[in-house]
Amino acid sequence: MKDLIILFSVLILLGVLVKLKIDIGVTILLSALAFAILKGFSLARIIKSFYYVSISWETIKIILIVLVITYFAELLKEANFLSEMVKSFSAISSPRFFLPFFAFIIGALPMPGGALVSAPLVEEGGKSSNTAPEEKTAINFWFRHIWEPVSPLYPDMILASSILSVSILHIIAIQWPLPLFMFFSGLIFLIPSISNKNIKRRKGNIQIYQELTLSVMPIAIVLLLILIFRMSIIVAGLIGIGYTIVFGKLKLKNLVKAFRWKFLLKLAVLMFSIFYLKYIVIQSNIINGVYTYLNVLNVPAFLILFFLPFVVSLMTGAAAATVGVSYPLLLPLLKTPQLNAIHLFIAFLGGWTALMLTPTHLCLSLSIEYFNAKIAKVYQLIMKNVLFLLLASVLWIIIMQRFY
Repeated sequence: MKDLIILFSVLILLGVLVKLKIDIGVTILLSALAFAILKGFSLARIIKSFYYVSISWETIKIILIVLVITYFAELLKEANFLSEMVKSFSAISSPRFFLPFFAFIIGALPMPGGALVSAPLVEEGGKSSNTAPEEKTAINFWFRHIWEPVSPLYPDMILASSILSVSILHIIAIQWPLPLFMFFSGLIFLIPSISNKNIKRRKGNIQIYQELTLSVMPIAIVLLLILIFRMSIIVAGLIGIGYTIVFGKLKLKNLVKAFRWKFLLKLAVLMFSIFYLKYIVIQSNIINGVYTYLNVLNVPAFLILFFLPFVVSLMTGAAAATVGVSYPLLLPLLKTPQLNAIHLFIAFLGGWTALMLTPTHLCLSLSIEYFNAKIAKVYQLIMKNVLFLLLASVLWIIIMQRFY
């Protein structure tokens, strides 16, 4: 009971701080500290945890990735690659196609901080359609995550396959409706917000396609280096930066202008805060406590299956952490003794629903920061999509019960 009270207390604090418009990085950090104190962490242990997270390669790597990708995106602006790309896309298609398309394509690659790769494209393309910052945030965030429930490239899929001792194809065969529900919800609630006004399209010709090819080259090179040559995101990003500087003919003043140190510092604090909260949640062992308490109360299996991954996602903002922490605890319910398709669908849905709502989700926080959007308005937009996803999923579960 105590763990459940602590959990809800921290979630309420998180919500209040967000409502007070406190910087998102500071909000998450304060919530993590409150969590540690309520769980009885001594001052020495809190300081030690700060030190551990600070020197952890996982933390350092994600901060480096985000900083390199962000600087790469800023250089693309300075070299006019983004404006040329959007100009070329505008000549052959509607913003209602290419804005979500940018996020959808980049989202195919499991890149930490990948929202920052598509965000500049959505930002530049949104200028021609008078799309609000909150709408661009929602579009960038929602459409880049359509792939994850079924992509074998994402680490949470690989982890789930290992824990459940089934093939990834088996998991895909169960979770495939979720991307469809997400796509249709975006089509219904987000695409109409993109205005087609003041768009002058020309008939596509060879010159336009040549310009488009040249403008997408820096991003294409980075993605190919990561996907085909399995290169580190940091190294691939640095090569992309070098390409942009050389072929964009950038001068020193452009390099300095692109280095927005205040924004980069905010992102670094945000990254650290998210990883610190994740560390505290795991070290506190609170999820075990919540699971034990729910079992004692004889809570129905479907509620435990949904609620436990939901809580882990809400606190950690990471699909891999959700699978890694909650699935082992849920194994008696997920495998009975064979994999129970309905139970797995419910468990993933619980984690995924929270992941699309929590401010600890890296992509959501980064998108909000990048577009300088108002959090409350972003949630108003995203909530419609999440409710649609939940309703469609409940109907699908009812259908599944007839076949499984």
